[in-house]
Amino acid sequence: MKLELEEKEFFHFRDLIAERAGIYFGPGKHEILRDNLLQRMEDCGLATFSDYFQLLSSPAGTKEFDHLLNVITIPETYFFRDRAQFEALERVVIPEVLEEKSYPGAALRIWSAGCSSGEEPYTIAMILAANMGGGEYPPIQILATDLSQVALESARRGVYGARSVRDVPKDYLNHFFNQSGDKYSLHESIKRMVEFRYFNLVTEPYPFREMSGWDIIFCRNVTIYFEADSTKKVIHNFYQSLRLGGYLFAGFSESLRYLSDEFTTVQVGGTFLYKKEASKKKYRRKTGKTNRRRYRQRSATSGRQRTHTVVTDRGTEEIQQVCARAKELLDGGQPQQAGDLLTPYLEEATAPEIVVLLRAEIALNQGDLEKAVQFCDRIIQNEPLSVAGHYLLGVIYRTWEEEGRAIEEFKKVLYLEPDHALARFNLGDLYSQVGQLEEAKLEYANVVRLLKEVPESFDERLAGGFSPALLVDTCLSRLGGLEEAE
Repeated sequence: MKLELEEKEFFHFRDLIAERAGIYFGPGKHEILRDNLLQRMEDCGLATFSDYFQLLSSPAGTKEFDHLLNVITIPETYFFRDRAQFEALERVVIPEVLEEKSYPGAALRIWSAGCSSGEEPYTIAMILAANMGGGEYPPIQILATDLSQVALESARRGVYGARSVRDVPKDYLNHFFNQSGDKYSLHESIKRMVEFRYFNLVTEPYPFREMSGWDIIFCRNVTIYFEADSTKKVIHNFYQSLRLGGYLFAGFSESLRYLSDEFTTVQVGGTFLYKKEASKKKYRRKTGKTNRRRYRQRSATSGRQRTHTVVTDRGTEEIQQVCARAKELLDGGQPQQAGDLLTPYLEEATAPEIVVLLRAEIALNQGDLEKAVQFCDRIIQNEPLSVAGHYLLGVIYRTWEEEGRAIEEFKKVLYLEPDHALARFNLGDLYSQVGQLEEAKLEYANVVRLLKEVPESFDERLAGGFSPALLVDTCLSRLGGLEEAE
């Protein structure tokens, strides 16, 4: 029987961790914190929470607090994690930044904040090293910071297991690593490119004379541990730390939508980034191509002026009625008639999203996946941050058995709306299909938690016949199956 963490004890540990690390455990995290504490107590040979709290509070507990942070933050990471972001970095962002380095000696400065055991900054270093051949290249500064000294020590060693390098391209693996048994050691040339340093994003003051002027900041899957106010403060500090035109890379589940209006949201290929601009539009889309080994050509950049049509009350009501009737026809097994009913409303380039979305559903129902994709692309072209558009596109790609593309679309949904239960359910299924079983279990567990804590995270329009109760039962069943298979 597990030792119970009394409410008073929970508050003591919660406040200590928040004060020292900025990591906050809300009321729903009581059991998670208890399990984390028990894991460390066992390693320390302590039997009571009181004894462990006394250790953490003592001068001798600094090292142990660092070990506890490692357990709390679950630093599961690997090289080239979220590949779309690194493709955007290589093909678009770095070429653009380098073209703007017009004065001699201007360094390319990149900060990996919350670097954990080093896979992220070393991935950046390898990308730069692979593209440095030929031509002039500016000085490079890659700073990697973390609040865990244990993680920083591991990062400086630069030795990794097979799981960490599983997504490293073969040519990178051969060129930048030495393998010995099941261990992979980074070459010294890559390790020398990165400076590792302690820094607490929440509690440390930002020395802006030193920490300003960054071209690129990576901070992915870090702020998920902070309270909203702390996250807002950190994001503002990042904005202050970036130079004009600099980019912030956040995690797929860390949308700034409700946290900051300082950044411009930029869509680059298959991912969303945040840019510091002087006069900014709310959304922009960027594309670009460059030679893999040289940064010579600036990426083509296109800004899109969003157009809006004013719809009268009568027009809005009419469209809603037409869509309701088309939905009835579709549900009644008459997709052709439903599509015909919507055709007159699709002629305008700015057709309402509700119409285009329903037309995409009809195409999917008819098995015309190419046309369904075209309608979704039309939605996203008009509104890059359309949750419904990206969700349906993920469903289409999943139907098409394009697992990789489907995963990327559902990740975009969660980037825009982290509490989207159906997107997490689909990701759970897809991760299970491609063998990422730990990720699958996490997403199924997230669905169960969301539907209990945030019932509005269930979007009935997109549920495909699932009810919240059925979705919970399905997730619990699949979780049980995955655990039995281990």
